[in-house]
Formats: sequence, structure tokens, C-alpha cells
Amino acid sequence: MSSGIDIEIVKEYYSKMSDHEIIRILTTDAKGLTSEALEVVKGEIKKRGLDPELFTIVEAQQEIEEDEYRIFDPEGCPVNERERLWIENSFLYLLELFGRSATKNRTVIVPDKKDIPVRFDGSEQSAYEALKIVALQMEVPFDKIKLDFYDEELRNITEGNPLGLYWGKQENEIFEISIAREMLHEPEEIIATLAHEIAHVKLLGENRMMENDEKITDMTTIFFGLGIFNANTALKTSNYGWSSSGYLTQMEWGYSLALFANYRNEIQPSWLDYLCTNVKADYIQSQRFIANQGGDFFTA
Repeated sequence: MSSGIDIEIVKEYYSKMSDHEIIRILTTDAKGLTSEALEVVKGEIKKRGLDPELFTIVEAQQEIEEDEYRIFDPEGCPVNERERLWIENSFLYLLELFGRSATKNRTVIVPDKKDIPVRFDGSEQSAYEALKIVALQMEVPFDKIKLDFYDEELRNITEGNPLGLYWGKQENEIFEISIAREMLHEPEEIIATLAHEIAHVKLLGENRMMENDEKITDMTTIFFGLGIFNANTALKTSNYGWSSSGYLTQMEWGYSLALFANYRNEIQPSWLDYLCTNVKADYIQSQRFIANQGGDFFTA
């Protein structure tokens, strides 16, 4: 925000937000605040009784890193140079792995009843119904996947405290995956986790890769039209704070999805409306960056 802005407008801006909205904004999009605006934010956090650690996160976003690509630039890439090159190279790798024509033509599914006609009631059956949809979308036979559920105790002793686990291909040629039972009331989390674990099947189980790479696995969901779910769950906020899942950051999701749309010649894809606000902002910034480069990123 520029120093010339009326501070009363800033106060009104934050006062109209719900706790959920202000937590999301302050954890993901609070760059470039003036000292006056920071004082308003500090007061709003105190007035609402929010976690004081929230202000530390806001302050951290004001720091300018030495890496020139980390300085906020609305026309620049939302990720730094090293991350940008990794994303582009990984995208090209997966493009060859899963097919250029297929990538252009695969349907993208969104968090909508028409695409996910499942009644998520917290039951294991609803997760099985979701698995049928995700498996079909990712071109893995449903009857080749065994889905188990695990409780918080197992999650806490598992490295990385994951929401899902891929156990590999068993002797009976069945791929075994597990998801945390706590997610059964979180539809988007269920779809995202199932997509990630079946991405392991596509890469490791179908022998396309010999070594596991979780970030590549996350990106694979984009190529099968499920990346929106995983991007939306990369950073989730609630009245009690925030949490992250997956391995790509929201900025990496934004740039990866922009490359996907760019490759498919989708200037304004219909699925964009289903992206959460913070990822959508990074997507739009990424599209501006790509357009400003001139020329094509990929040879179709």
C-alpha cells in the first residue's frame, strides 16, 4: 500500500472482514504494508483476539530478500528464478511422460457437484465413491486400488505427518493407499489426497519413475485435471489459524497452473473461478509474467 492512502480506509477495509478472511489475507497477501498499515493490522489482531503469531507472519512478508526475484513485482514471476526453472523443467518432463496431446485434451474437474457427485457425510463409503471418480480421471482401474484409513496415532508417528500414504504395488498387483480418517469430513482434502496418492501410482507404480519425488507427484495431479483441488488445499485457513498440505507452495501452484493453461491455449479457463483467492492471484500474476516474456514456453 502506498504511504498516501487514507489510513481510515485501511481500518475500514480490515474491520469489514470476517476472522477467516483476515487470517487468509494476512498469511498469504500482506506484502508491501506501510508502517501505519502495520499498526492497523496489529490493532485488528489484538481486538479480535487472534493468535499474536499472526503479526510475526505479516512482518516477515515485509522483508525484502537479497534474491532480486523475491522482491514483490506485480509483473514478475511469483516464484524465484531457481524455482521457476525447476517448475518449467518438471512441467516439460511430465508433458513428455503423460503425452502432449492428452495434456491438451484432458478434462479438468472442479469442486462442483456435477463433477464430484458424492454426498460427503464423513463415512468411508463417501471416500470410496470419491476414489472411483479420481481413479477414472487418472486412468487407473478402480479395482486395482485398495483404500485403507488410518487414525491420528499412525499419522503422528509417520514421517512428515501426511494426510495420505502410498504403500506400493502388492503381490496381487493391487496398489495400496491409505488416507487419514480425520479428512472424511473435508471433501476437497479427500479429493486432493486421493489424487496425490494415485499420482504415486502413475509415477512409481506404473514404473515411470524409479525414485519418489513428492513435488513432481503434486504437479502430476495437474496433468490429470485435478490440480485445482491440490492447489486449493496447499494453504487452508480457519478461525483457529492456518495449515498447509502437499509439497508445492501456493506460488508454485499458481505458476504451474498458469503453464498448464498456457500450454492448452486457455486464456480464461472456466476452472479459474474455482481456484481459491490466494492461488488465483499467483496464477494471474504468472500469466502476466508469461505474456510479458514473448514467444512460447513450449513447442506444441
